[in-house]
Amino acid sequence: MPTKRKDITATFKPMFWDDLDGRTGTAPNIRDRYMTLKADAGAVSRQRDILCQRAVFMCVCLETMECEAVATGKFDAGVYTQMSNALLGLLKALGLERHVKKAGGLKDYIRERQAEAEEVAA
Repeated sequence: MPTKRKDITATFKPMFWDDLDGRTGTAPNIRDRYMTLKADAGAVSRQRDILCQRAVFMCVCLETMECEAVATGKFDAGVYTQMSNALLGLLKALGLERHVKKAGGLKDYIRERQAEAEEVAA
C-alpha cells in the first residue's frame, strides 16, 4: 500500500535541548546525564559540549533499543552495533577518564580574570 508523501516545509525551525520542557518525561533524566557527562569530561568548549549532547542522546537511544529488545524480542543488531561504535567514538573524543578541574590558588584566579578582562577590552 503506497504511503502518502509529505510536503517539504518552506521554513526550517531548529529545536535545541534548551528549548525542551525539562519538567516532564525523559527530559530531566537526559539533562542530568548531560550535566554529569559534561562535568566528568571537562567540557568547557562548545565543541566538547556538542559531543556530550550527542553522546547522551546515543546512550538513551541504545538503552531504548535494549529495553524494546527485551520486551518485544525485536532487535536490529546492525543498527545497535553502529550506534554503539558511534557512541564509543564520541566517548573516546571526550576522553574515557573523568577530568578533574585543577584548583589553583587565589593569585592564579586573579591572574586569569585579569587576562580575560584584557582580552575583552582589546
